[in-house]
Amino acid sequence: MNPVSAALLVLLLSALAEGLHARRVRVAARLAFGPEGASRGWTMLAPFLRCLAITAFAWGLAVMWQLHQAAKDGKPAETKEPVRLVFVADLSPSMYLKDAGPEGKQTRQERMREEVEALLMRVGGDLRYGVIGFYTEAHSVVMDAHDPELVRNVFNGLPVQYVMKSGSTDLGTAINAAVKVVDGMPAQTVRLVVFTDGDTIPLQPILPRPKSVKDVLVLGVGNPRKGTFIAGHQSRQDVEVLATVARALRGSYFDVNEKHLPTDALGDLVVRTPLPKSGLDLAQLAVLAMALGSAVLALLPVALQYLGSRWRVVRLEAEAGEGSVR
Repeated sequence: MNPVSAALLVLLLSALAEGLHARRVRVAARLAFGPEGASRGWTMLAPFLRCLAITAFAWGLAVMWQLHQAAKDGKPAETKEPVRLVFVADLSPSMYLKDAGPEGKQTRQERMREEVEALLMRVGGDLRYGVIGFYTEAHSVVMDAHDPELVRNVFNGLPVQYVMKSGSTDLGTAINAAVKVVDGMPAQTVRLVVFTDGDTIPLQPILPRPKSVKDVLVLGVGNPRKGTFIAGHQSRQDVEVLATVARALRGSYFDVNEKHLPTDALGDLVVRTPLPKSGLDLAQLAVLAMALGSAVLALLPVALQYLGSRWRVVRLEAEAGEGSVR
């Protein structure tokens, strides 16, 4: 039964019962209240208080029963595949050039680590983390990790590049290797985040974005306007190369050399905590109604007994051992 309907039914029945009780009290009024035949004035509120208390308790009980049934009959939530946030990180020597950051005093690797930390601070939910490092080749360092500290450890100076042979950075091969790693994962569960300065040998054709990847972010570090000399050439953030990679993967390119990635670009990776609701919810209101109703029903008889009438029946001790009642 609907809680409101149940409360109205209880209110009707309790009002009828109070009316019947009032008729019986009037018949025995002098016996109950003495020669005056009337109780104190405040007791006129007693019938209304009883009706309201019983109704409140009934409404609260009906609401709690309804909530219990709803929770009992509710279907269990479907098991969803966790979202995988996979970082593809450039570990080549050019990432140690110092031309990054708002003032140009950070190395590109330091700026990449700073941006990774900014991302990890903003994402949440049921995430699995992965890191693929690349230089002349690509290697999976961490995959399907629950703890973001493993990601921080990789970007905090783990010397993965030393397991790769020396040479020129091959961004195309690295991207294709990362695509192959995530290709077999469940559909639409992977978010690829590529960090690089774009300093590479000519790009190989980029493989199509697999069904497992929902979004690709290509994040560029390093000064995009002024190059720094290394290994016989001027190295800078190559905007054209990074934009080409982003288009090939149907993703987005962002220059994060001076400003952090906008939060909106992270999409559903950002878990926004709802503001706390003011006031009481339905279950709390039901419990409060039951508590107040039961308290009134418990205390009202005591108040009527001791404060309801001026009439008192007193037994007096008789003199000389004789007892009498007055």
